[in-house]
Amino acid sequence: MKGHYFLIAAVTAFSLNAFAASDADMRSAKKLYERMTGVKVSSKRAELKVVADHIANGDYKAAAKYITTTPDFLNVQIKNLSLRLSNKDESVKVGFNDFSALIVGVVRDNRDFREVLTSDYYYDVSGVANDDDPRTRFYNQNNFTPVETAFLDLTKVLSFKPRQQMVITSNDTPYMQKEKSTPVLTAANHPDPAGVLTTRTFAERNLGGGSNRRAVEFTLKQFLCVSMAEAADSSASDQYVGKDVERFPAGDYNKYLTSCKSCHSVMDGMRPAFAKMDYGNFTNSAATGIYSTTHGDFFNSNKIATKYSDYLTNIVTPATTVVIPDLEKNQEESDYYKTRYNFLITRGSTPEQAATTLNAILNTIRDPQTVVELIADYRAKKQSDLTVFRNNRNNTQYHVDYVKACLAHLGNTALTAQVQEEKFLQCNLDSKKDMSVLYGYYTAVLTASKVSATEIARLQGKLVNRGRQANVNLMAPYLQAKDQLRLFPRNVFDSETGVATKMNRGNYAYGFTVTSDDFVNNATLGSKSSFFGWRGSNKTGGQGVKDFGRMISESRRFSQCMAKRVYESVCFKKLDTTQYTTLVRLGDRFEALNYNLKSLYQDIALDSSCGLVKEP
Repeated sequence: MKGHYFLIAAVTAFSLNAFAASDADMRSAKKLYERMTGVKVSSKRAELKVVADHIANGDYKAAAKYITTTPDFLNVQIKNLSLRLSNKDESVKVGFNDFSALIVGVVRDNRDFREVLTSDYYYDVSGVANDDDPRTRFYNQNNFTPVETAFLDLTKVLSFKPRQQMVITSNDTPYMQKEKSTPVLTAANHPDPAGVLTTRTFAERNLGGGSNRRAVEFTLKQFLCVSMAEAADSSASDQYVGKDVERFPAGDYNKYLTSCKSCHSVMDGMRPAFAKMDYGNFTNSAATGIYSTTHGDFFNSNKIATKYSDYLTNIVTPATTVVIPDLEKNQEESDYYKTRYNFLITRGSTPEQAATTLNAILNTIRDPQTVVELIADYRAKKQSDLTVFRNNRNNTQYHVDYVKACLAHLGNTALTAQVQEEKFLQCNLDSKKDMSVLYGYYTAVLTASKVSATEIARLQGKLVNRGRQANVNLMAPYLQAKDQLRLFPRNVFDSETGVATKMNRGNYAYGFTVTSDDFVNNATLGSKSSFFGWRGSNKTGGQGVKDFGRMISESRRFSQCMAKRVYESVCFKKLDTTQYTTLVRLGDRFEALNYNLKSLYQDIALDSSCGLVKEP
């Protein structure tokens, strides 16, 4: 029995030695690992030993499959793919974002890759600062920044979140969620979610301004590997070409027919899919510098225009009516000054810093009492000058120098002489500002009193409200300190159809008017049909961005484009038009793998056309 055991042990040891990884296996493992992950590694990396052992056993499939389970594969190869897809220049030197996170999450979780264009979910980054504050996703993407700055492992930090959402209204304050007892924003489900096509990053790069044509061009380029020049079809109908397209460029209608029409017939037929989408500056009745995305149906169904109107009526207007006059009159003793001062202290400013901030505001705001006293002083000392003004109130040159309407006060017999003069001086100061006689008199008084040049400049600025913000912008910091500042999506949509107004810009009377998000696919005629390989229920068009994403993802060209991108990143070779048979074969393979991108990387790395390994 013991001898039998010894024989088994000896055979087992012999078998293991027979398949121990050789130096050649290690070199093959290193090459395969670096190509599939995009990471240069030392020969001593533990992962290479696993890969080399699989290769020594002749199991290249197991080697490739193992590589796609390593953090390097997701954190470098797939992250770089997601970054390239997120921007038109296909650069990896852009910040990690919600578009990229969704792509990486789909790959990590072995989901059908077509869902990147159709899904109603997103991926967030957990375990980072303020990850409970939704503004870091809707407004600034700050929760994604640590992925690169702190080298986070995407296999661990990405968290799946069902239902894409958009903002109804939010508190425009620096408070974080943990500091507030009420939500910092209210949101609701997106009415037409479509994977990366309804992320903030996509909106920021494709839906800001313009007419949403960029969204079509970008999608075709990134997910079908097709330029608009390739998608163009001169035989397609121009029924859907917008009002803003010049029909007689340089006065030549034939130029439109032979050049403009072929692209716009395809692009403008598809762009209504994005007709109800917009990306822009949110508002609190002032410029905020805070941007996000919204949707016409979402805007109308949530009655955001009414909510905003109520906010102005109930909060902004009453506060402005009381607070601004109090600020002008009482300056440092005003409610505005005290409220903002206390707020800045609670947010970490020193008393000196808070005072400096607020004094900078006061230095732009006229104190009415100063003007009252200055007018009284001028009248007491300059009556002879006022007599000259009164006598010359109808003089043409005086109308040029001092404003005709202001001089007219001096001839208003319904007023006393004192009131006439007060109104003239006040009017002239408001109209001519630093060219007024009161401004000049004030400067002379300050100079005679030997006030420093710096202080004279400050007081001169206050007298004419130099650099003063509009009341609405002055109120924003005050309402912020009172925790009453709210943000709303802008109203840029038709109240009935939900279509963004920018969709129908232009003056050509016979151009197509977009009244819904119904779109048509005009790239289906003749050779274009086989070129794209359109399939599915939406191959000729549909309604909204989800149907558009489905149309793109179900085409054969989508599969081929993803295969092309994987091939070129792993094999370091271009898959050009002369290799059409290989492109079709790899695209079909992707579909046979149920659109699993990890499996596609494995298959392409081992494909004979790639040249990475010997025939398995």
